[in-house]
Amino acid sequence: MAKAKKIEDVRDDLPRYRNPVKVIRAKCLDCCCGSAKEVEACPIEKCPLWRWRLGKNPYRKPLSEERRAAAADRMRKLQAQKKSEEQDG
Repeated sequence: MAKAKKIEDVRDDLPRYRNPVKVIRAKCLDCCCGSAKEVEACPIEKCPLWRWRLGKNPYRKPLSEERRAAAADRMRKLQAQKKSEEQDG
């Protein structure tokens, strides 16, 4: 007979999510047996998680073109920095 795990051991095995929307997405995937297509086609609109099932906040405003360009510029700088660090080390 297998030895029962302690709660601390089980907690260590769980994934660590920081974003609540990702936690909801993971729950929806669990509910639909891991099928992303089933999550997308979920017919249970009365579920309190239904609006967030696709892993996006439905109430978040889209980024303006200016903010999108600034974010892209920051990402390019980070990638260039990471690439230079890989070449140096």
